[in-house]
Amino acid sequence: MYIIGIDGGGTKTVGILATETGQHLAQVQSGPANYHVVGEAQTQAVLESVVGELCEKAGVSRTNPIRFCLGMAGLGRATDQEVIGRICDKIGVRAFGNGVRRILTHDAHIALVGGAGKQEGVIIISGTGAIVYGIDADGREARASGWGYLLGDEGSGYDIAIKGLRAVVRAADGRDHPTALTNLILNRIELNAPSELIRWVHAASRDAIAHLAAVVFDAARNADGVASRIIDAAADELICAAGSVVEQLGFEGEFDVVLSGGNLIHQPMFADKLQHRFAEIRPEASILLPKHEPAYGAVLLAQASF
Repeated sequence: MYIIGIDGGGTKTVGILATETGQHLAQVQSGPANYHVVGEAQTQAVLESVVGELCEKAGVSRTNPIRFCLGMAGLGRATDQEVIGRICDKIGVRAFGNGVRRILTHDAHIALVGGAGKQEGVIIISGTGAIVYGIDADGREARASGWGYLLGDEGSGYDIAIKGLRAVVRAADGRDHPTALTNLILNRIELNAPSELIRWVHAASRDAIAHLAAVVFDAARNADGVASRIIDAAADELICAAGSVVEQLGFEGEFDVVLSGGNLIHQPMFADKLQHRFAEIRPEASILLPKHEPAYGAVLLAQASF
């Protein structure tokens, strides 16, 4: 029996093939597989390529019994499960028969299991978007945030970046204090004046805007007051969402809180802020960075189904 775990993202897809004991045999990376981003045909092509390449790389025939777990944004919703389930049927990863058992779940689920190394705890994710998700010992789930950039995602890279851009235009109007963000952001995107931001922001992708969060972090590290307030507010929002999840699940005693996503993994100052704030409300929590990547979390989920 073998296991395939896949993290199907909007930017890249990572797949891992392992034995039933979790021994890592092969890992591959491909392009985006979120059908909301690339369409169903491309999602099917990427998933089929990843499964095929994993089997070829590990020397495993696809006729072998395989447990399969895919994590992808939105797969907690029935409509998305139907679409991805149909795609999996087409590429031979069937729910029943031929020794294949299929698990379709959302990306925060596999990130938590991979990050904590077990199916219990809370994960705070701050990347382009943001979400807090948790599971208790009885398998009950809870979430907060993750509503998308139009409705929320407070504490995400996009949220931090858009507030940085707003700070620049407010300073240009004299409605707020001058900020180092003005020159830093304009230089990063090669503009000459704040007035040019209108055209730029309407043409930019969500990811392109979110990448400017790094500039806000840089300014905050250099003691820019405006940038520091933006980062503090982002940390407060993530702690608020995490507090909601902990309360929904009624955690008592020690439990793990995983800090994940680019903004928390690559910005130690931001991770430290969350750790200190969380310690104030739940000192018994163990704050940690991910033990394993999400694709391995998918492997662990599939392994637990034996």
